[in-house]
Amino acid sequence: MIPDELKHTKILKVYKKIRPYIYKTPLIEASNQLNDYFKTNIFLKCEFLQKSGSFKARGAINNILSMDKSKLKNGITAVSAGNHAIAASYVSNLFKLKNKIFLYKSANKYRVDTCKNFNAKIIFTNPENAFKNVSIAESNGYNFIHPFDGPYTLQGSATLGLEICEEFIKFKKKIDNVIISVGGGGLVSGAGSFIKQKFPNAKIYGVEPKLANGMTQSLNKGEPLNNIKLKSIADSLSSPLHMPYSFGVAKQTIYKMINVTDKELQTSMRFAFENLKLILEPACAAGLAALKKIKTSELKNKNTVLILCGSNIDYRSWKKIAYK
Repeated sequence: MIPDELKHTKILKVYKKIRPYIYKTPLIEASNQLNDYFKTNIFLKCEFLQKSGSFKARGAINNILSMDKSKLKNGITAVSAGNHAIAASYVSNLFKLKNKIFLYKSANKYRVDTCKNFNAKIIFTNPENAFKNVSIAESNGYNFIHPFDGPYTLQGSATLGLEICEEFIKFKKKIDNVIISVGGGGLVSGAGSFIKQKFPNAKIYGVEPKLANGMTQSLNKGEPLNNIKLKSIADSLSSPLHMPYSFGVAKQTIYKMINVTDKELQTSMRFAFENLKLILEPACAAGLAALKKIKTSELKNKNTVLILCGSNIDYRSWKKIAYK
């Protein structure tokens, strides 16, 4: 059962609350050429145009607006390879909050500079120690904004599903398939669970790197793993662990997991640039890579939504990764 706090009626209220602080990002119907190439009717949810550059802003803002104001005086803390760190830095600057942002040492200069531009206090860490660092910050009074777990974070992600559903309902179309990039699992759990409530027959495909496929392993084992080996260019999808709450929703929501190689991610990054004129980070291009691996019979003549979840990357870094 979907938790009560993620029921569609509750998400409608959450959306009204956070709407003044976010963009309603466009849902674009792909060209006939692209549809013919992938043998399906593609709809691109351009969430990379969201404030802070990714869907993470939704959950971060909902956490802040749902928190006791007296607690917020102590500030917030967050941990991330980049996108959530940027979102947390953005909201802390927006609401003028003290912050302590733990950012992976592997984060590129663009992401570091973006956080600094939002007046973030950055402390560098690594996936192995990140959540330990956050626990210490919490013991010092900081409020942890989780990157992919907890009701408020998933409610934020669910508003993305709400926007997609509203567009399809408005134009009297049905959603057959949704392809969602998976890191920790907050996006596929939140957005996926809302879509499944409105379109029960929709198939939610999760896609993650073969060299960082923690959700696939967790689903196979039937429990969230907390020590995942990571070695992928898609750092935004390289979560070192999964959590019981979001995993519990994900396993009810996901129809199938698709694993893609780093080479396939690179190919999709170049494809997006050449055919869509978009510079997408590996995590955002993952859906395009997954399209090639799903059986044509599952997609043919059906409506397939790709969530382009975020893209905080500069051209130099993109080129280095895409042509590595």
